[in-house]
Amino acid sequence: MGQSRSSIRHRRRIHVTVGTTPVFTTDIGPGGFSVEVMRVQPPGTVVQGSIRIEGREVDYAGEIAWARQGAPHMALRGRMGIRFTRLPAEAVLLLGAALAGGLG
Repeated sequence: MGQSRSSIRHRRRIHVTVGTTPVFTTDIGPGGFSVEVMRVQPPGTVVQGSIRIEGREVDYAGEIAWARQGAPHMALRGRMGIRFTRLPAEAVLLLGAALAGGLG
């Protein structure tokens, strides 16, 4: 899996899009999040999307930090970790408050 995390993650289901694909996070923190998907993208892939924080849609940019293939023929989803490379300052504050308040 390459690099270790630089921040704590919280197990929360928050609606995000990875590109145009809508999914829910399995965990999230100030540095990024992970998702379960049927088709993973390779580490290093640059992605953009949005994240719903406190009822607001906020755009982000990120990079696939790690990926684990699933088994689609057995309906097992893969997992990807996405590291934020751009997240507006307002979103960082909203995310911190939401995680501290137990959003999920």
